[in-house]
Amino acid sequence: MRSEDTAVAPGPEHGPEGTESVPDGTESVPGTPGAGFGYRRLLLTPGAARFILPAFVGRLPLAMHAMGTVLFIQARTGSYAVGGGVAACGAISEAVCAPAVGRALDQHGQARVLLLGVCGHLLGVAGLLSAVWSGAPRPTWFAAAVVAGASLPPVGSCARARWSRLLAGSALLPTAFALEAALDELVFILGPTFATALVAVVAPYSALLVSASLLVVGALGLALQRGTDPGPHPPSAAPRQRILRLPAVRVLMAIVFAIGVGFGGFDVSMVAFARERNLAAFGGLLLGLFASGSAASGLISGARAGRRAPRERLLRAAMLLPVGFALPLAGVTIAAMVPLAILAGATAAPTMISANATMERLVDARSRTEGFAWLIMAIASGVAVGSPLAGELIDSGGARRGLVVPAAAGLAAGLAALLGRHRLQPPSPGLRPQPPPPPAAQ
Repeated sequence: MRSEDTAVAPGPEHGPEGTESVPDGTESVPGTPGAGFGYRRLLLTPGAARFILPAFVGRLPLAMHAMGTVLFIQARTGSYAVGGGVAACGAISEAVCAPAVGRALDQHGQARVLLLGVCGHLLGVAGLLSAVWSGAPRPTWFAAAVVAGASLPPVGSCARARWSRLLAGSALLPTAFALEAALDELVFILGPTFATALVAVVAPYSALLVSASLLVVGALGLALQRGTDPGPHPPSAAPRQRILRLPAVRVLMAIVFAIGVGFGGFDVSMVAFARERNLAAFGGLLLGLFASGSAASGLISGARAGRRAPRERLLRAAMLLPVGFALPLAGVTIAAMVPLAILAGATAAPTMISANATMERLVDARSRTEGFAWLIMAIASGVAVGSPLAGELIDSGGARRGLVVPAAAGLAAGLAALLGRHRLQPPSPGLRPQPPPPPAAQ
């Protein structure tokens, strides 16, 4: 096996094996397999099938926990704004801590950090449920939300780091990152769908309990897969890459943050839209339709990942967001909202896939998990802003007013991509920090 832990993430001048790069950054990939063959070969990679499912399950709480918090507190207080505020506090703490957790994962290995994260999150969820149910002072609600959010491990970043280890230098690596980005997109939509359905059918607190249980199952299942764990990186005299100093990373974070605002706005507004029509269970259905459109477009985009450079794919996809995220404003009935939700979801996944592929090209091997964690921070921060903002608008003017939030977020994402397009070029190999060489054989 190649020395994956020390391999530099492929850049535009040094594409994966079997590719040829051209000056404008577009790769010719004569050996890139077709859609079906690419995903089939990906799943047949030794060790991959064992970590894909636990990684997916462990990611669901990233989106379920926030929606579960909003709906649980709304059921107890009658206010979406209060629930959104507490959820936002937890999401902000998660976002702020995600890069530090990513660095810990890179430095100490995944198993230890995942176990510690699960324990901290369970303590935070237990505290939040107890504080809200007993009517404790509201500052304790926010404190518990901070603990639960700060300790929520970035399971998706762990999965991408494992793919990097397994497929370093392979032409399948872009397809793997496309699959992971599509799964992330699916998680951010399916999570609120599950949470909404649980609250509507079972009990207001059930979504938080199920979310915590899924984290235990997924994170522990991933931690047990030691064969694909990139493991701790040995100390090096070379300085670590300062990821936020890269202009392209800052543009990526602006785009992904705006998408997160849109997701947060959609989650709360779609649920409120259905409840206003006395069809609460259809809130989860609408979010599921959004997910279906997103998943379909993500898989199609992933199958074509090698045909254009990530920067070009990102710009093309981002230009569709202002239209796609504004479509639900035209929905006046549940029936009219169904196709609009599908079309809106279809515009989100290609942008997220391209953003993750671009990040993978910008960071070196020792900082991969941290790099992906910065994007998680951006989208989680966006959700933290979008949820309470939409909640405030819904409380004052109804669900249709809340849908203004994702419409504005889509416009902001498109503008960020357009204005930052010249900064999205990856650094040349000479400017990229090189990881230390592997130790000499004894």
